[in-house]
Amino acid sequence: MEWYKRYEQDLKVVFGEAGRRIRSWNSPFEGQALRYLEGFDITRREVPTNYICFLLPFWMEPAAGQDRRLSRHLCLANIFGMMAFHLQDEAMDKPGTELHTVLPLSALLHEEFHGLYAEIFPAATDFWRFYKRYLFQWAEAVSGENEQDWFHQNPVRMGHKASLVKLAATGLLLNTGSKEHIPATEQAVDQTLVVLQMLDDWEDWEKDLEESSYNSLIALSRSKLGLPASQTLSKENIREALYTYGVLSGFAERAALWEPTVSQIRSLVPELYAFYYFLLDNLQQGASQIEAEKKLLEAGGLSYFLSKWEKKNEVK
Repeated sequence: MEWYKRYEQDLKVVFGEAGRRIRSWNSPFEGQALRYLEGFDITRREVPTNYICFLLPFWMEPAAGQDRRLSRHLCLANIFGMMAFHLQDEAMDKPGTELHTVLPLSALLHEEFHGLYAEIFPAATDFWRFYKRYLFQWAEAVSGENEQDWFHQNPVRMGHKASLVKLAATGLLLNTGSKEHIPATEQAVDQTLVVLQMLDDWEDWEKDLEESSYNSLIALSRSKLGLPASQTLSKENIREALYTYGVLSGFAERAALWEPTVSQIRSLVPELYAFYYFLLDNLQQGASQIEAEKKLLEAGGLSYFLSKWEKKNEVK
């Protein structure tokens, strides 16, 4: 994880600056915002879904040639942006959310996000055209998530839930006159975000099943089992799909199909490719583990029990 470790100290500085800015608000939302910030601080605990949001500005340094101060500035902007949009996602996804506190806080965080980008990119630049485009991508993705089966119909929409992550990469390429690299970089980031969402769906499928939230692994399981959209799935259904139909193996194979797209920017943004491969490897390892457990089950219950017992004692 060199793509993270080499920037860990920078991230500590940036998260410290984010806290300082929030404390300067002199607002009743200050405490709530600081608690929320702490939950996203990857220097305190691992939050894999947030790595790309914070690290992409640093990963772009070889391609854009910016100094570390600018990378930190855009990382800071992305922290506020991610918090703002995550709050809006929560408001849409969770019934009973206290909108009178969530929406004003989201607005305050978004203002910080917008203001930090505006310091680097004047209003008349092309940057804001891309900003509008990514914002529309985000809006379409989150508004249609529970009505559309994005994984089967248009998987890139899964990545568009975090579409504004691309702002740092696009902005830096515009700044250095490297506009020709934007399409390939956009595609690589989008596909990496799709695989990131797939890994998140694998880890959260039980929670998403209970909450009736869209989940690409559940969608693939439904398809493999041949069950209609009107039928509520159970945990037993998903386990059948995993252990009988090898759904996670197919899931990982699908994620691997995007490797050629991401590899187009391997020489330009090598750490983005490394991050994609890290995500893919996690999916493939999960699939291999299920296949190994499946073979043990086929060999007999005693073999499976002994394997689980040995693993438990290895941890001790």
